[in-house]
Amino acid sequence: QTEIRDIILGAEIAPPSLQRQQIAEIEKAAKEQSQMTAITTKSTDKHGNEMVVTTTSNYEQSAFSSRTIWRVRAISATNLYLRTQHIYVPTDDIPETGFTYVLPKNIMRKFITISDLRTQIAGYMYGISPPDNPHVKEIRCIVMPPQVGDHQKTTLPVQMPDHELLNDLEPLGWIHTQPNELPQLSPVDVITTSKIMADHKAWDGEKTIVLTASFTPGSCSLSAYKMTPSGFEWGRNNRNTDGLSNPAGYLPTHYERAQMLLSDRFLGFFLTPEHGSWNYNFMGLKHNEAMTYGLRLANPKPFYHEAHRSTHFLNFAALEGSGGDGLEADQADMFD
Repeated sequence: QTEIRDIILGAEIAPPSLQRQQIAEIEKAAKEQSQMTAITTKSTDKHGNEMVVTTTSNYEQSAFSSRTIWRVRAISATNLYLRTQHIYVPTDDIPETGFTYVLPKNIMRKFITISDLRTQIAGYMYGISPPDNPHVKEIRCIVMPPQVGDHQKTTLPVQMPDHELLNDLEPLGWIHTQPNELPQLSPVDVITTSKIMADHKAWDGEKTIVLTASFTPGSCSLSAYKMTPSGFEWGRNNRNTDGLSNPAGYLPTHYERAQMLLSDRFLGFFLTPEHGSWNYNFMGLKHNEAMTYGLRLANPKPFYHEAHRSTHFLNFAALEGSGGDGLEADQADMFD
């Protein structure tokens, strides 16, 4: 009768094999709990007294691990340069019409090297068409504005880049990394691009693309997307829902793939903030979408560079400024 009632009400019914497996796991856990193992730890308190503690529970016997531990990710980021040797550009389902975008290999390799495997980083792309071929767009510059990000999106200031080196170049879109390769353009990217194009009329919808650098095992995959007019309208109407990972009404017709090539025939350059850092992920409270920034010609520092995370070194400053009681960072002899 109970099973019939569950079927009528639409309740999920686990098969008998799954039920037996769950019962066995519960009995196994109870058996492990009944076998008490005594663990004795010896430590010393701040007064120098030796303490011996014996416990029979599992309290504090398992180590907690998280994907957001920055130290582990910082070590993993040191091997990003190996992925630059295997950069793939998919050529499936790419229309022959439209512009062809050419990206220099030197700035693409640098952009991958300074990134993080989980947190997205982004930059604005600027370029120009060669005189003999107006259907080709050569990306000459990537601007790294002050930014914070997570695994789904990046937050950039409202102010657009302004520098004398950009006077002869036109905006061609933006580029960002992502921890996993997606089969389509993310709805968050469509909303972000629509917001930029609606607020800044210099961004032409026919020339603006979104370039994604996805981290695949041991390599990196590049994909270029161009928004359609329907995608622009959808993104503009949903610009206040950028916190949602999958807003309603998103369709594959809101974007189309664009043709992109990698080349070493010409070199590109970076523009970074004149003061401060481009990476505000370690000092997110200082970042504001309304902030203003200047630019200078320079290579961006890696994601985990010391300049981005000055708060991690405050302990050294506290030791040095504690009235001479602390040790200096470069002091070799403690008794000197």
